Amino acid sequence: MNSVPPLPAPMAQPSPSAGAVAQYCWPGEVPPWTDGALQRLYGNLYATVQQFSLNRELSQAHTYAAYVDGVLHTLLVFSLRDGVIEVFNEVICLEPDAVHAFARYAFGRFHDARVIVLRAVHVARTAWQYPSQQHDYLEDTWVALPADSAAYTASLSKNTRRNLRRQAEHWQADRPHQRFVLYCGAAITPVLVDAIVDLNHARMARQRKQSALDAAETARIKQLAASCGTVGVITVDGKVCAGAISFQVGANHFLSVLAHDPAYDRYGLGFLCCHQMICACIDAGGREFHFLWGRYEYKRSFLGKRRELDRLLLYRTPLDRLRYGGLGLRVWWAAQRRRAHLWLFEHRQHAALRWVRARLARGAVREEAPC
Repeated sequence: MNSVPPLPAPMAQPSPSAGAVAQYCWPGEVPPWTDGALQRLYGNLYATVQQFSLNRELSQAHTYAAYVDGVLHTLLVFSLRDGVIEVFNEVICLEPDAVHAFARYAFGRFHDARVIVLRAVHVARTAWQYPSQQHDYLEDTWVALPADSAAYTASLSKNTRRNLRRQAEHWQADRPHQRFVLYCGAAITPVLVDAIVDLNHARMARQRKQSALDAAETARIKQLAASCGTVGVITVDGKVCAGAISFQVGANHFLSVLAHDPAYDRYGLGFLCCHQMICACIDAGGREFHFLWGRYEYKRSFLGKRRELDRLLLYRTPLDRLRYGGLGLRVWWAAQRRRAHLWLFEHRQHAALRWVRARLARGAVREEAPC
């Protein structure tokens, strides 16, 4: 149970809320206890102070907490600039009542706040008490992990288990000196991260695509990996042939990079590495494994389920919605672009699947896993 932290007067001011709900705010401050409380409450990488600090200025950030019967129920860190409240917490589940409570409190306390922006949150679409916009933004694919890795493997489909077995046998027969090695925290070196990122770049270049792992993103990964990272690599004679980088928050793991040497495509090495990484997380006591965004078949093969994440805007008044029409238009346009991109992606995926099934029916190719 999360107990109420000490409230430094006069900055923490209870709201006039009746009943067992108490609301507090620390304007211009992120108290030292916030990160631990965020991790316990949400268990999510994208709702941690460490993640916030990578790309946001926290010196002027505000912290909001709501308690129900003395237990922490909602904890949000946010900024207020030019009338816009931007909530930093992402990839979390929120109840509409909790969002309404925060909006009422924020609009009541910060008189210059005109619009609240929540990004990448899972919240029901409802009749909001304020003028609003709510659009699909991302999705988080995740799987609840059992207590035993063998039980997890047994729960996979017959086809997935067969592919894993065949690929592992083929790989071990051709590369008897291969190993899967796990590194955690301080044991993760920048050289190790660079090796996996280089594999990603090589694979993207082969597909004539631009990798999202630029220098800035790679530096962010290295910084996070040193404190909460888990890296699993498949090596042959010490050379990294495939690797997965994930981050751990509590008992939950978040996959950031999965890559393999394109020279080993026929072994499905990325697929094998991902399975071994998930099993390693289970053996370490993991409860959830998050594949995060991107609709790829291998995630479903590993029992991943999609959780839709929205961008939600709440305006103080209808006039404010007109006043911030440019912001609203950009949010709407981003949602339309995403839908068009997903439609094109799904169309191509279905076309490729139909081609493979036709070839399989003629016995021209062997069925293999997608990675």
